[in-house]
Amino acid sequence: MTTRKSQLPKSALTRRTFSAGAAAVAGLAWTPLRAQEKFPSKTIEVVTHAGVGGGTDITARMMMVHAPGAFKTEFAVVNKVGGSGAASLAYATSRPRDGYTIMLITQTHLLTILQGKAPVKYDEIVALARATDDPQVLMVGKNSPFKTAQEFLAAGKAKALKFGGTQLGGVDHLAVLGFAKKAGMMQPTMVPFRGGGDIVINVVGGNVDVGMLNYSEAESQIKSGDVRALLTLAPKRLGPLPNVPCSKDLNLDANYSTVRGFVTLKGVPDDRLKILEDGLLKAMKGQMYASYIETSGQSPESVVGRAGWQKQLDDFNKEGAEALKAIGLTK
Repeated sequence: MTTRKSQLPKSALTRRTFSAGAAAVAGLAWTPLRAQEKFPSKTIEVVTHAGVGGGTDITARMMMVHAPGAFKTEFAVVNKVGGSGAASLAYATSRPRDGYTIMLITQTHLLTILQGKAPVKYDEIVALARATDDPQVLMVGKNSPFKTAQEFLAAGKAKALKFGGTQLGGVDHLAVLGFAKKAGMMQPTMVPFRGGGDIVINVVGGNVDVGMLNYSEAESQIKSGDVRALLTLAPKRLGPLPNVPCSKDLNLDANYSTVRGFVTLKGVPDDRLKILEDGLLKAMKGQMYASYIETSGQSPESVVGRAGWQKQLDDFNKEGAEALKAIGLTK
């Protein structure tokens, strides 16, 4: 019994075979293109160096309130604590550079890289969007002899004062040294503590002359009157501290903040970098995130895109390298 296929002309068989083959090839060629267009199509990891409940962890989770709607995909925080950011950088390095792993970093990560304690170089860091700009505030205890910023500055020009901060060679240390130099003060003594809570305790107890703190770290003590804010180290006054002068009020070029922002590592395709930037900015324009910025006493101009964030990272990397060398922590 002959089949219908054998009854077809040879030319028809050839055409049909070619058409089927071409369709199969076209289908194979279309698959990866379609997959690329769907980014993101799976969970995006947000790597932080802070433990659950830390400032960076909270910032990541506040962004993630609106992120699923902005990206049409899910997000997950990955907490990798240790080594002043080295552990989080090591984890990110182990992941594919495909846009599905982003990091929320602070200046601390850059200082770790500058000291050769991380598995990446600075030029591998690619900015996506800045998330917070949390100005440093100089604070004293209620029994401090310094009632105004002017009295404090005058005293610092006459003798070396003791500043409370976190980690020798860290962000606070460099801010203390940079501020004192710009204010014409004698080089101060840096007294390191484990965190903001310990600094506040020692400011209240009078064990240091002044503390370098973010507003949120001493909010309750400021409201109770146990701590007095003297000077906000930013070009503008802080919303929750409208009566506290800023650097510009005293003609000081001193702008020091705890800054957090989203980055990824070099190798992520440019089109995905754009999608990540746009999505992050959209997520951080949501009401919940805006309320978080306002109530935690951070700058209302905290959120910026790739260009502004990359410039700030570049500037800090340069200044950090110079400062670490000056205090003998790098060559």
